[in-house]
Amino acid sequence: MQKTKKRAAPLVATLLAALLTIPAVYALLRTNDVLFQNEPNPATVIWSAHIAMFWRLLIGTYAAGMVAPLVFTVATRDLARTIKVLSVAALVVAAMIGGQGLLLP
Repeated sequence: MQKTKKRAAPLVATLLAALLTIPAVYALLRTNDVLFQNEPNPATVIWSAHIAMFWRLLIGTYAAGMVAPLVFTVATRDLARTIKVLSVAALVVAAMIGGQGLLLP
C-alpha cells in the first residue's frame, strides 16, 4: 500500500506538468503566429482538418510527451520542490493563456 502511494505522487505530478504544457505551448505558438506570421484568427476560420488551432494543440501534446519523463525523474527525486514549481507554473500558464486570449485573439 505504501509503495503504491509513493509511486502515485510522482505520476500525478507528471500528469499535471503534461497538462500544463499543452496550453503553454499553444499560447506561445499563437503569440508567434499573431506577431510574426500572417495566420488567420482560429475563431473566424470555417471548419478544416488543417486549422492551425489543432496543429498548435497537437504540438503542445507532443511537447507534453517530452516534458513528462523529465518531470517524473525530478518528481521521484524531490517531490516537494516539484509540486512548488508546478504550483507556480499553473499560475504562469493561466496568465499566458489569459493574456493570449485577451490581447492576441
